[in-house]
Amino acid sequence: SWQLFYEGEVFDGSFLAQLGYSYEQNAGLAIGTASFDGDHSGYSIAAAWKSADSGLMPSISTGYSIADPEDDSYDQIDSWYVGLEWNDVFIEGNSFGGAVGEAPSFEDVDDNFMWEVYYSFSVTDNITVTPAIFGIDDGTDADEIFGGLVKTTFTF
Repeated sequence: SWQLFYEGEVFDGSFLAQLGYSYEQNAGLAIGTASFDGDHSGYSIAAAWKSADSGLMPSISTGYSIADPEDDSYDQIDSWYVGLEWNDVFIEGNSFGGAVGEAPSFEDVDDNFMWEVYYSFSVTDNITVTPAIFGIDDGTDADEIFGGLVKTTFTF
């Protein structure tokens, strides 16, 4: 496996990019590829950008990955995501964000879809609370999975 990273200033903001490669990794995930337990060559690309000034312009992150199973009886496996986050929402230091994407799945299978939305707020200088909701549609006739969580972060 290897990964290459780039970090710099682009469009009056911070930019981070990643390219990756892996070989002979198992892709047996619960959504989309559970029937696959063989080796594959995998490739990924991802990028994130954050404006120098917070405000109406969100930070943006995105990525795409693809895996080519060595077993020719399987199609390629791919996944993707896009996320947005706004800083200083309502109160300085708080943030609001969300993401959409697809878990790794075979190209010939119905697409799955996942999403999340969260709001992170500071309770004190050392405690941040982040409630979130999420949904998962596995691409079948099964009901969508829906849930929520509250993450509390303590910094010392």
